[in-house]
Amino acid sequence: MHSCNSTSQRLRSAKTKGNAGEARAAAFLRACGFSIVATNVRLPEGEIDLVCKDGEQIVFIEVKLRTTRSFGSAITGVDARKRARLRRLAADYLQFFAPNAQARFDIIAIDGERMALHRNAF
Repeated sequence: MHSCNSTSQRLRSAKTKGNAGEARAAAFLRACGFSIVATNVRLPEGEIDLVCKDGEQIVFIEVKLRTTRSFGSAITGVDARKRARLRRLAADYLQFFAPNAQARFDIIAIDGERMALHRNAF
């Protein structure tokens, strides 16, 4: 049996790990020449982890972190439903902030200590 307290502790722990993963990803992207435009962009339908610029192109980055292989690799966590939601979120973002920009979707997959950038992931 789980108490509400232990559930909220697990959620905080997951959020803390997620934030740490996004910070690692942002540092990695800066080292690769990206500029970070925004982090944790909240829109009515959800959240975009990172919005970056790679040259003149707007890049929407989904950061997926897996500390164990129990649920598969990090890259497999970005399924068709998640990709569709990210496309809708990106369309909303572009409409308001960069209506004429070229955009792409990248994924940063973090499996334990290993981090990989998947450009043009979808």
